[in-house]
Amino acid sequence: MIRCLVRLVLVALPALSGCLGQAQTGQGKFVIVGMGTAADLITVRGQRVVAQADILLAEEGAIKEMWSGLVGGKQVWEWPHSLRKFYGADPAKVANETQRAEAIRLEATRRDLIAKITAAVRSGKTVACLQGGDPMMYGMTLFLELLPADVPTEIVPGVGAFQAASAALKRSPPYGYDTNAVILTMDDWPGRLDVNEKLMAAGSTMVFYTMNLDYPRLFEQLKRFYPPETPVAEVCDAGDPVHQRVIRSTVGRFLADVDYRALPANRHMLFVGKFLEVGQARKDFTPRVSEPAVKK
Repeated sequence: MIRCLVRLVLVALPALSGCLGQAQTGQGKFVIVGMGTAADLITVRGQRVVAQADILLAEEGAIKEMWSGLVGGKQVWEWPHSLRKFYGADPAKVANETQRAEAIRLEATRRDLIAKITAAVRSGKTVACLQGGDPMMYGMTLFLELLPADVPTEIVPGVGAFQAASAALKRSPPYGYDTNAVILTMDDWPGRLDVNEKLMAAGSTMVFYTMNLDYPRLFEQLKRFYPPETPVAEVCDAGDPVHQRVIRSTVGRFLADVDYRALPANRHMLFVGKFLEVGQARKDFTPRVSEPAVKK
């Protein structure tokens, strides 16, 4: 009986999806779609949204390089690589003349793009903004901050690099024997309060998004807070069934073992923590709260 019910529900889902799509006909929306870290890691919902979209929006070159098969007859809009640069700054207060000119130009680019998106959505069109991985981690959610409040918006989450890389490691980062926190971070930026050395003091598992990461400086810091035998793993091209690879070392040996300069640019993540070896073994192996007895 249960199998029959499950089968009925699964059969009904496509029909329900079609009904929902018909109910929204004529109502435009701006949707950010997380496309996953590999072409086959897009979600079912993401596929549906992209298929139903009228306009695809992405960083320049991204659709041609990664998602050209999804275009069909749709319009394609692009934003420049530097769109986020100077975001939040007052261009008039940028001291350097060259940088000030760039800030003014990028502000105008953002304003013009938001005006195009707004006009398209208000005319009943769906604009799908395609972003690799999960857009909620270093993604371009600034579009939602800039759009007028009356423009309908949605975010479809994707499989991010942290999830894909953890799967490649076949270990769950929260399980670190005597730690359970996972800190996701990147290289230190000027003016930030939570610099990496402060975060390292707790001894938690650390995961680094590695764009422009200063490896020698980072490992000098790690050595001050983590024992040299602490395991380390570099995951390259996480989620890619062909190119994915894992490089293992330790805090003490990494710089000698790994040619970090040869790692694929912007396509690798660094994991530091005992979870890489202990798996789900925990120091608190005795349950903290007794489960009530199950009456049979």
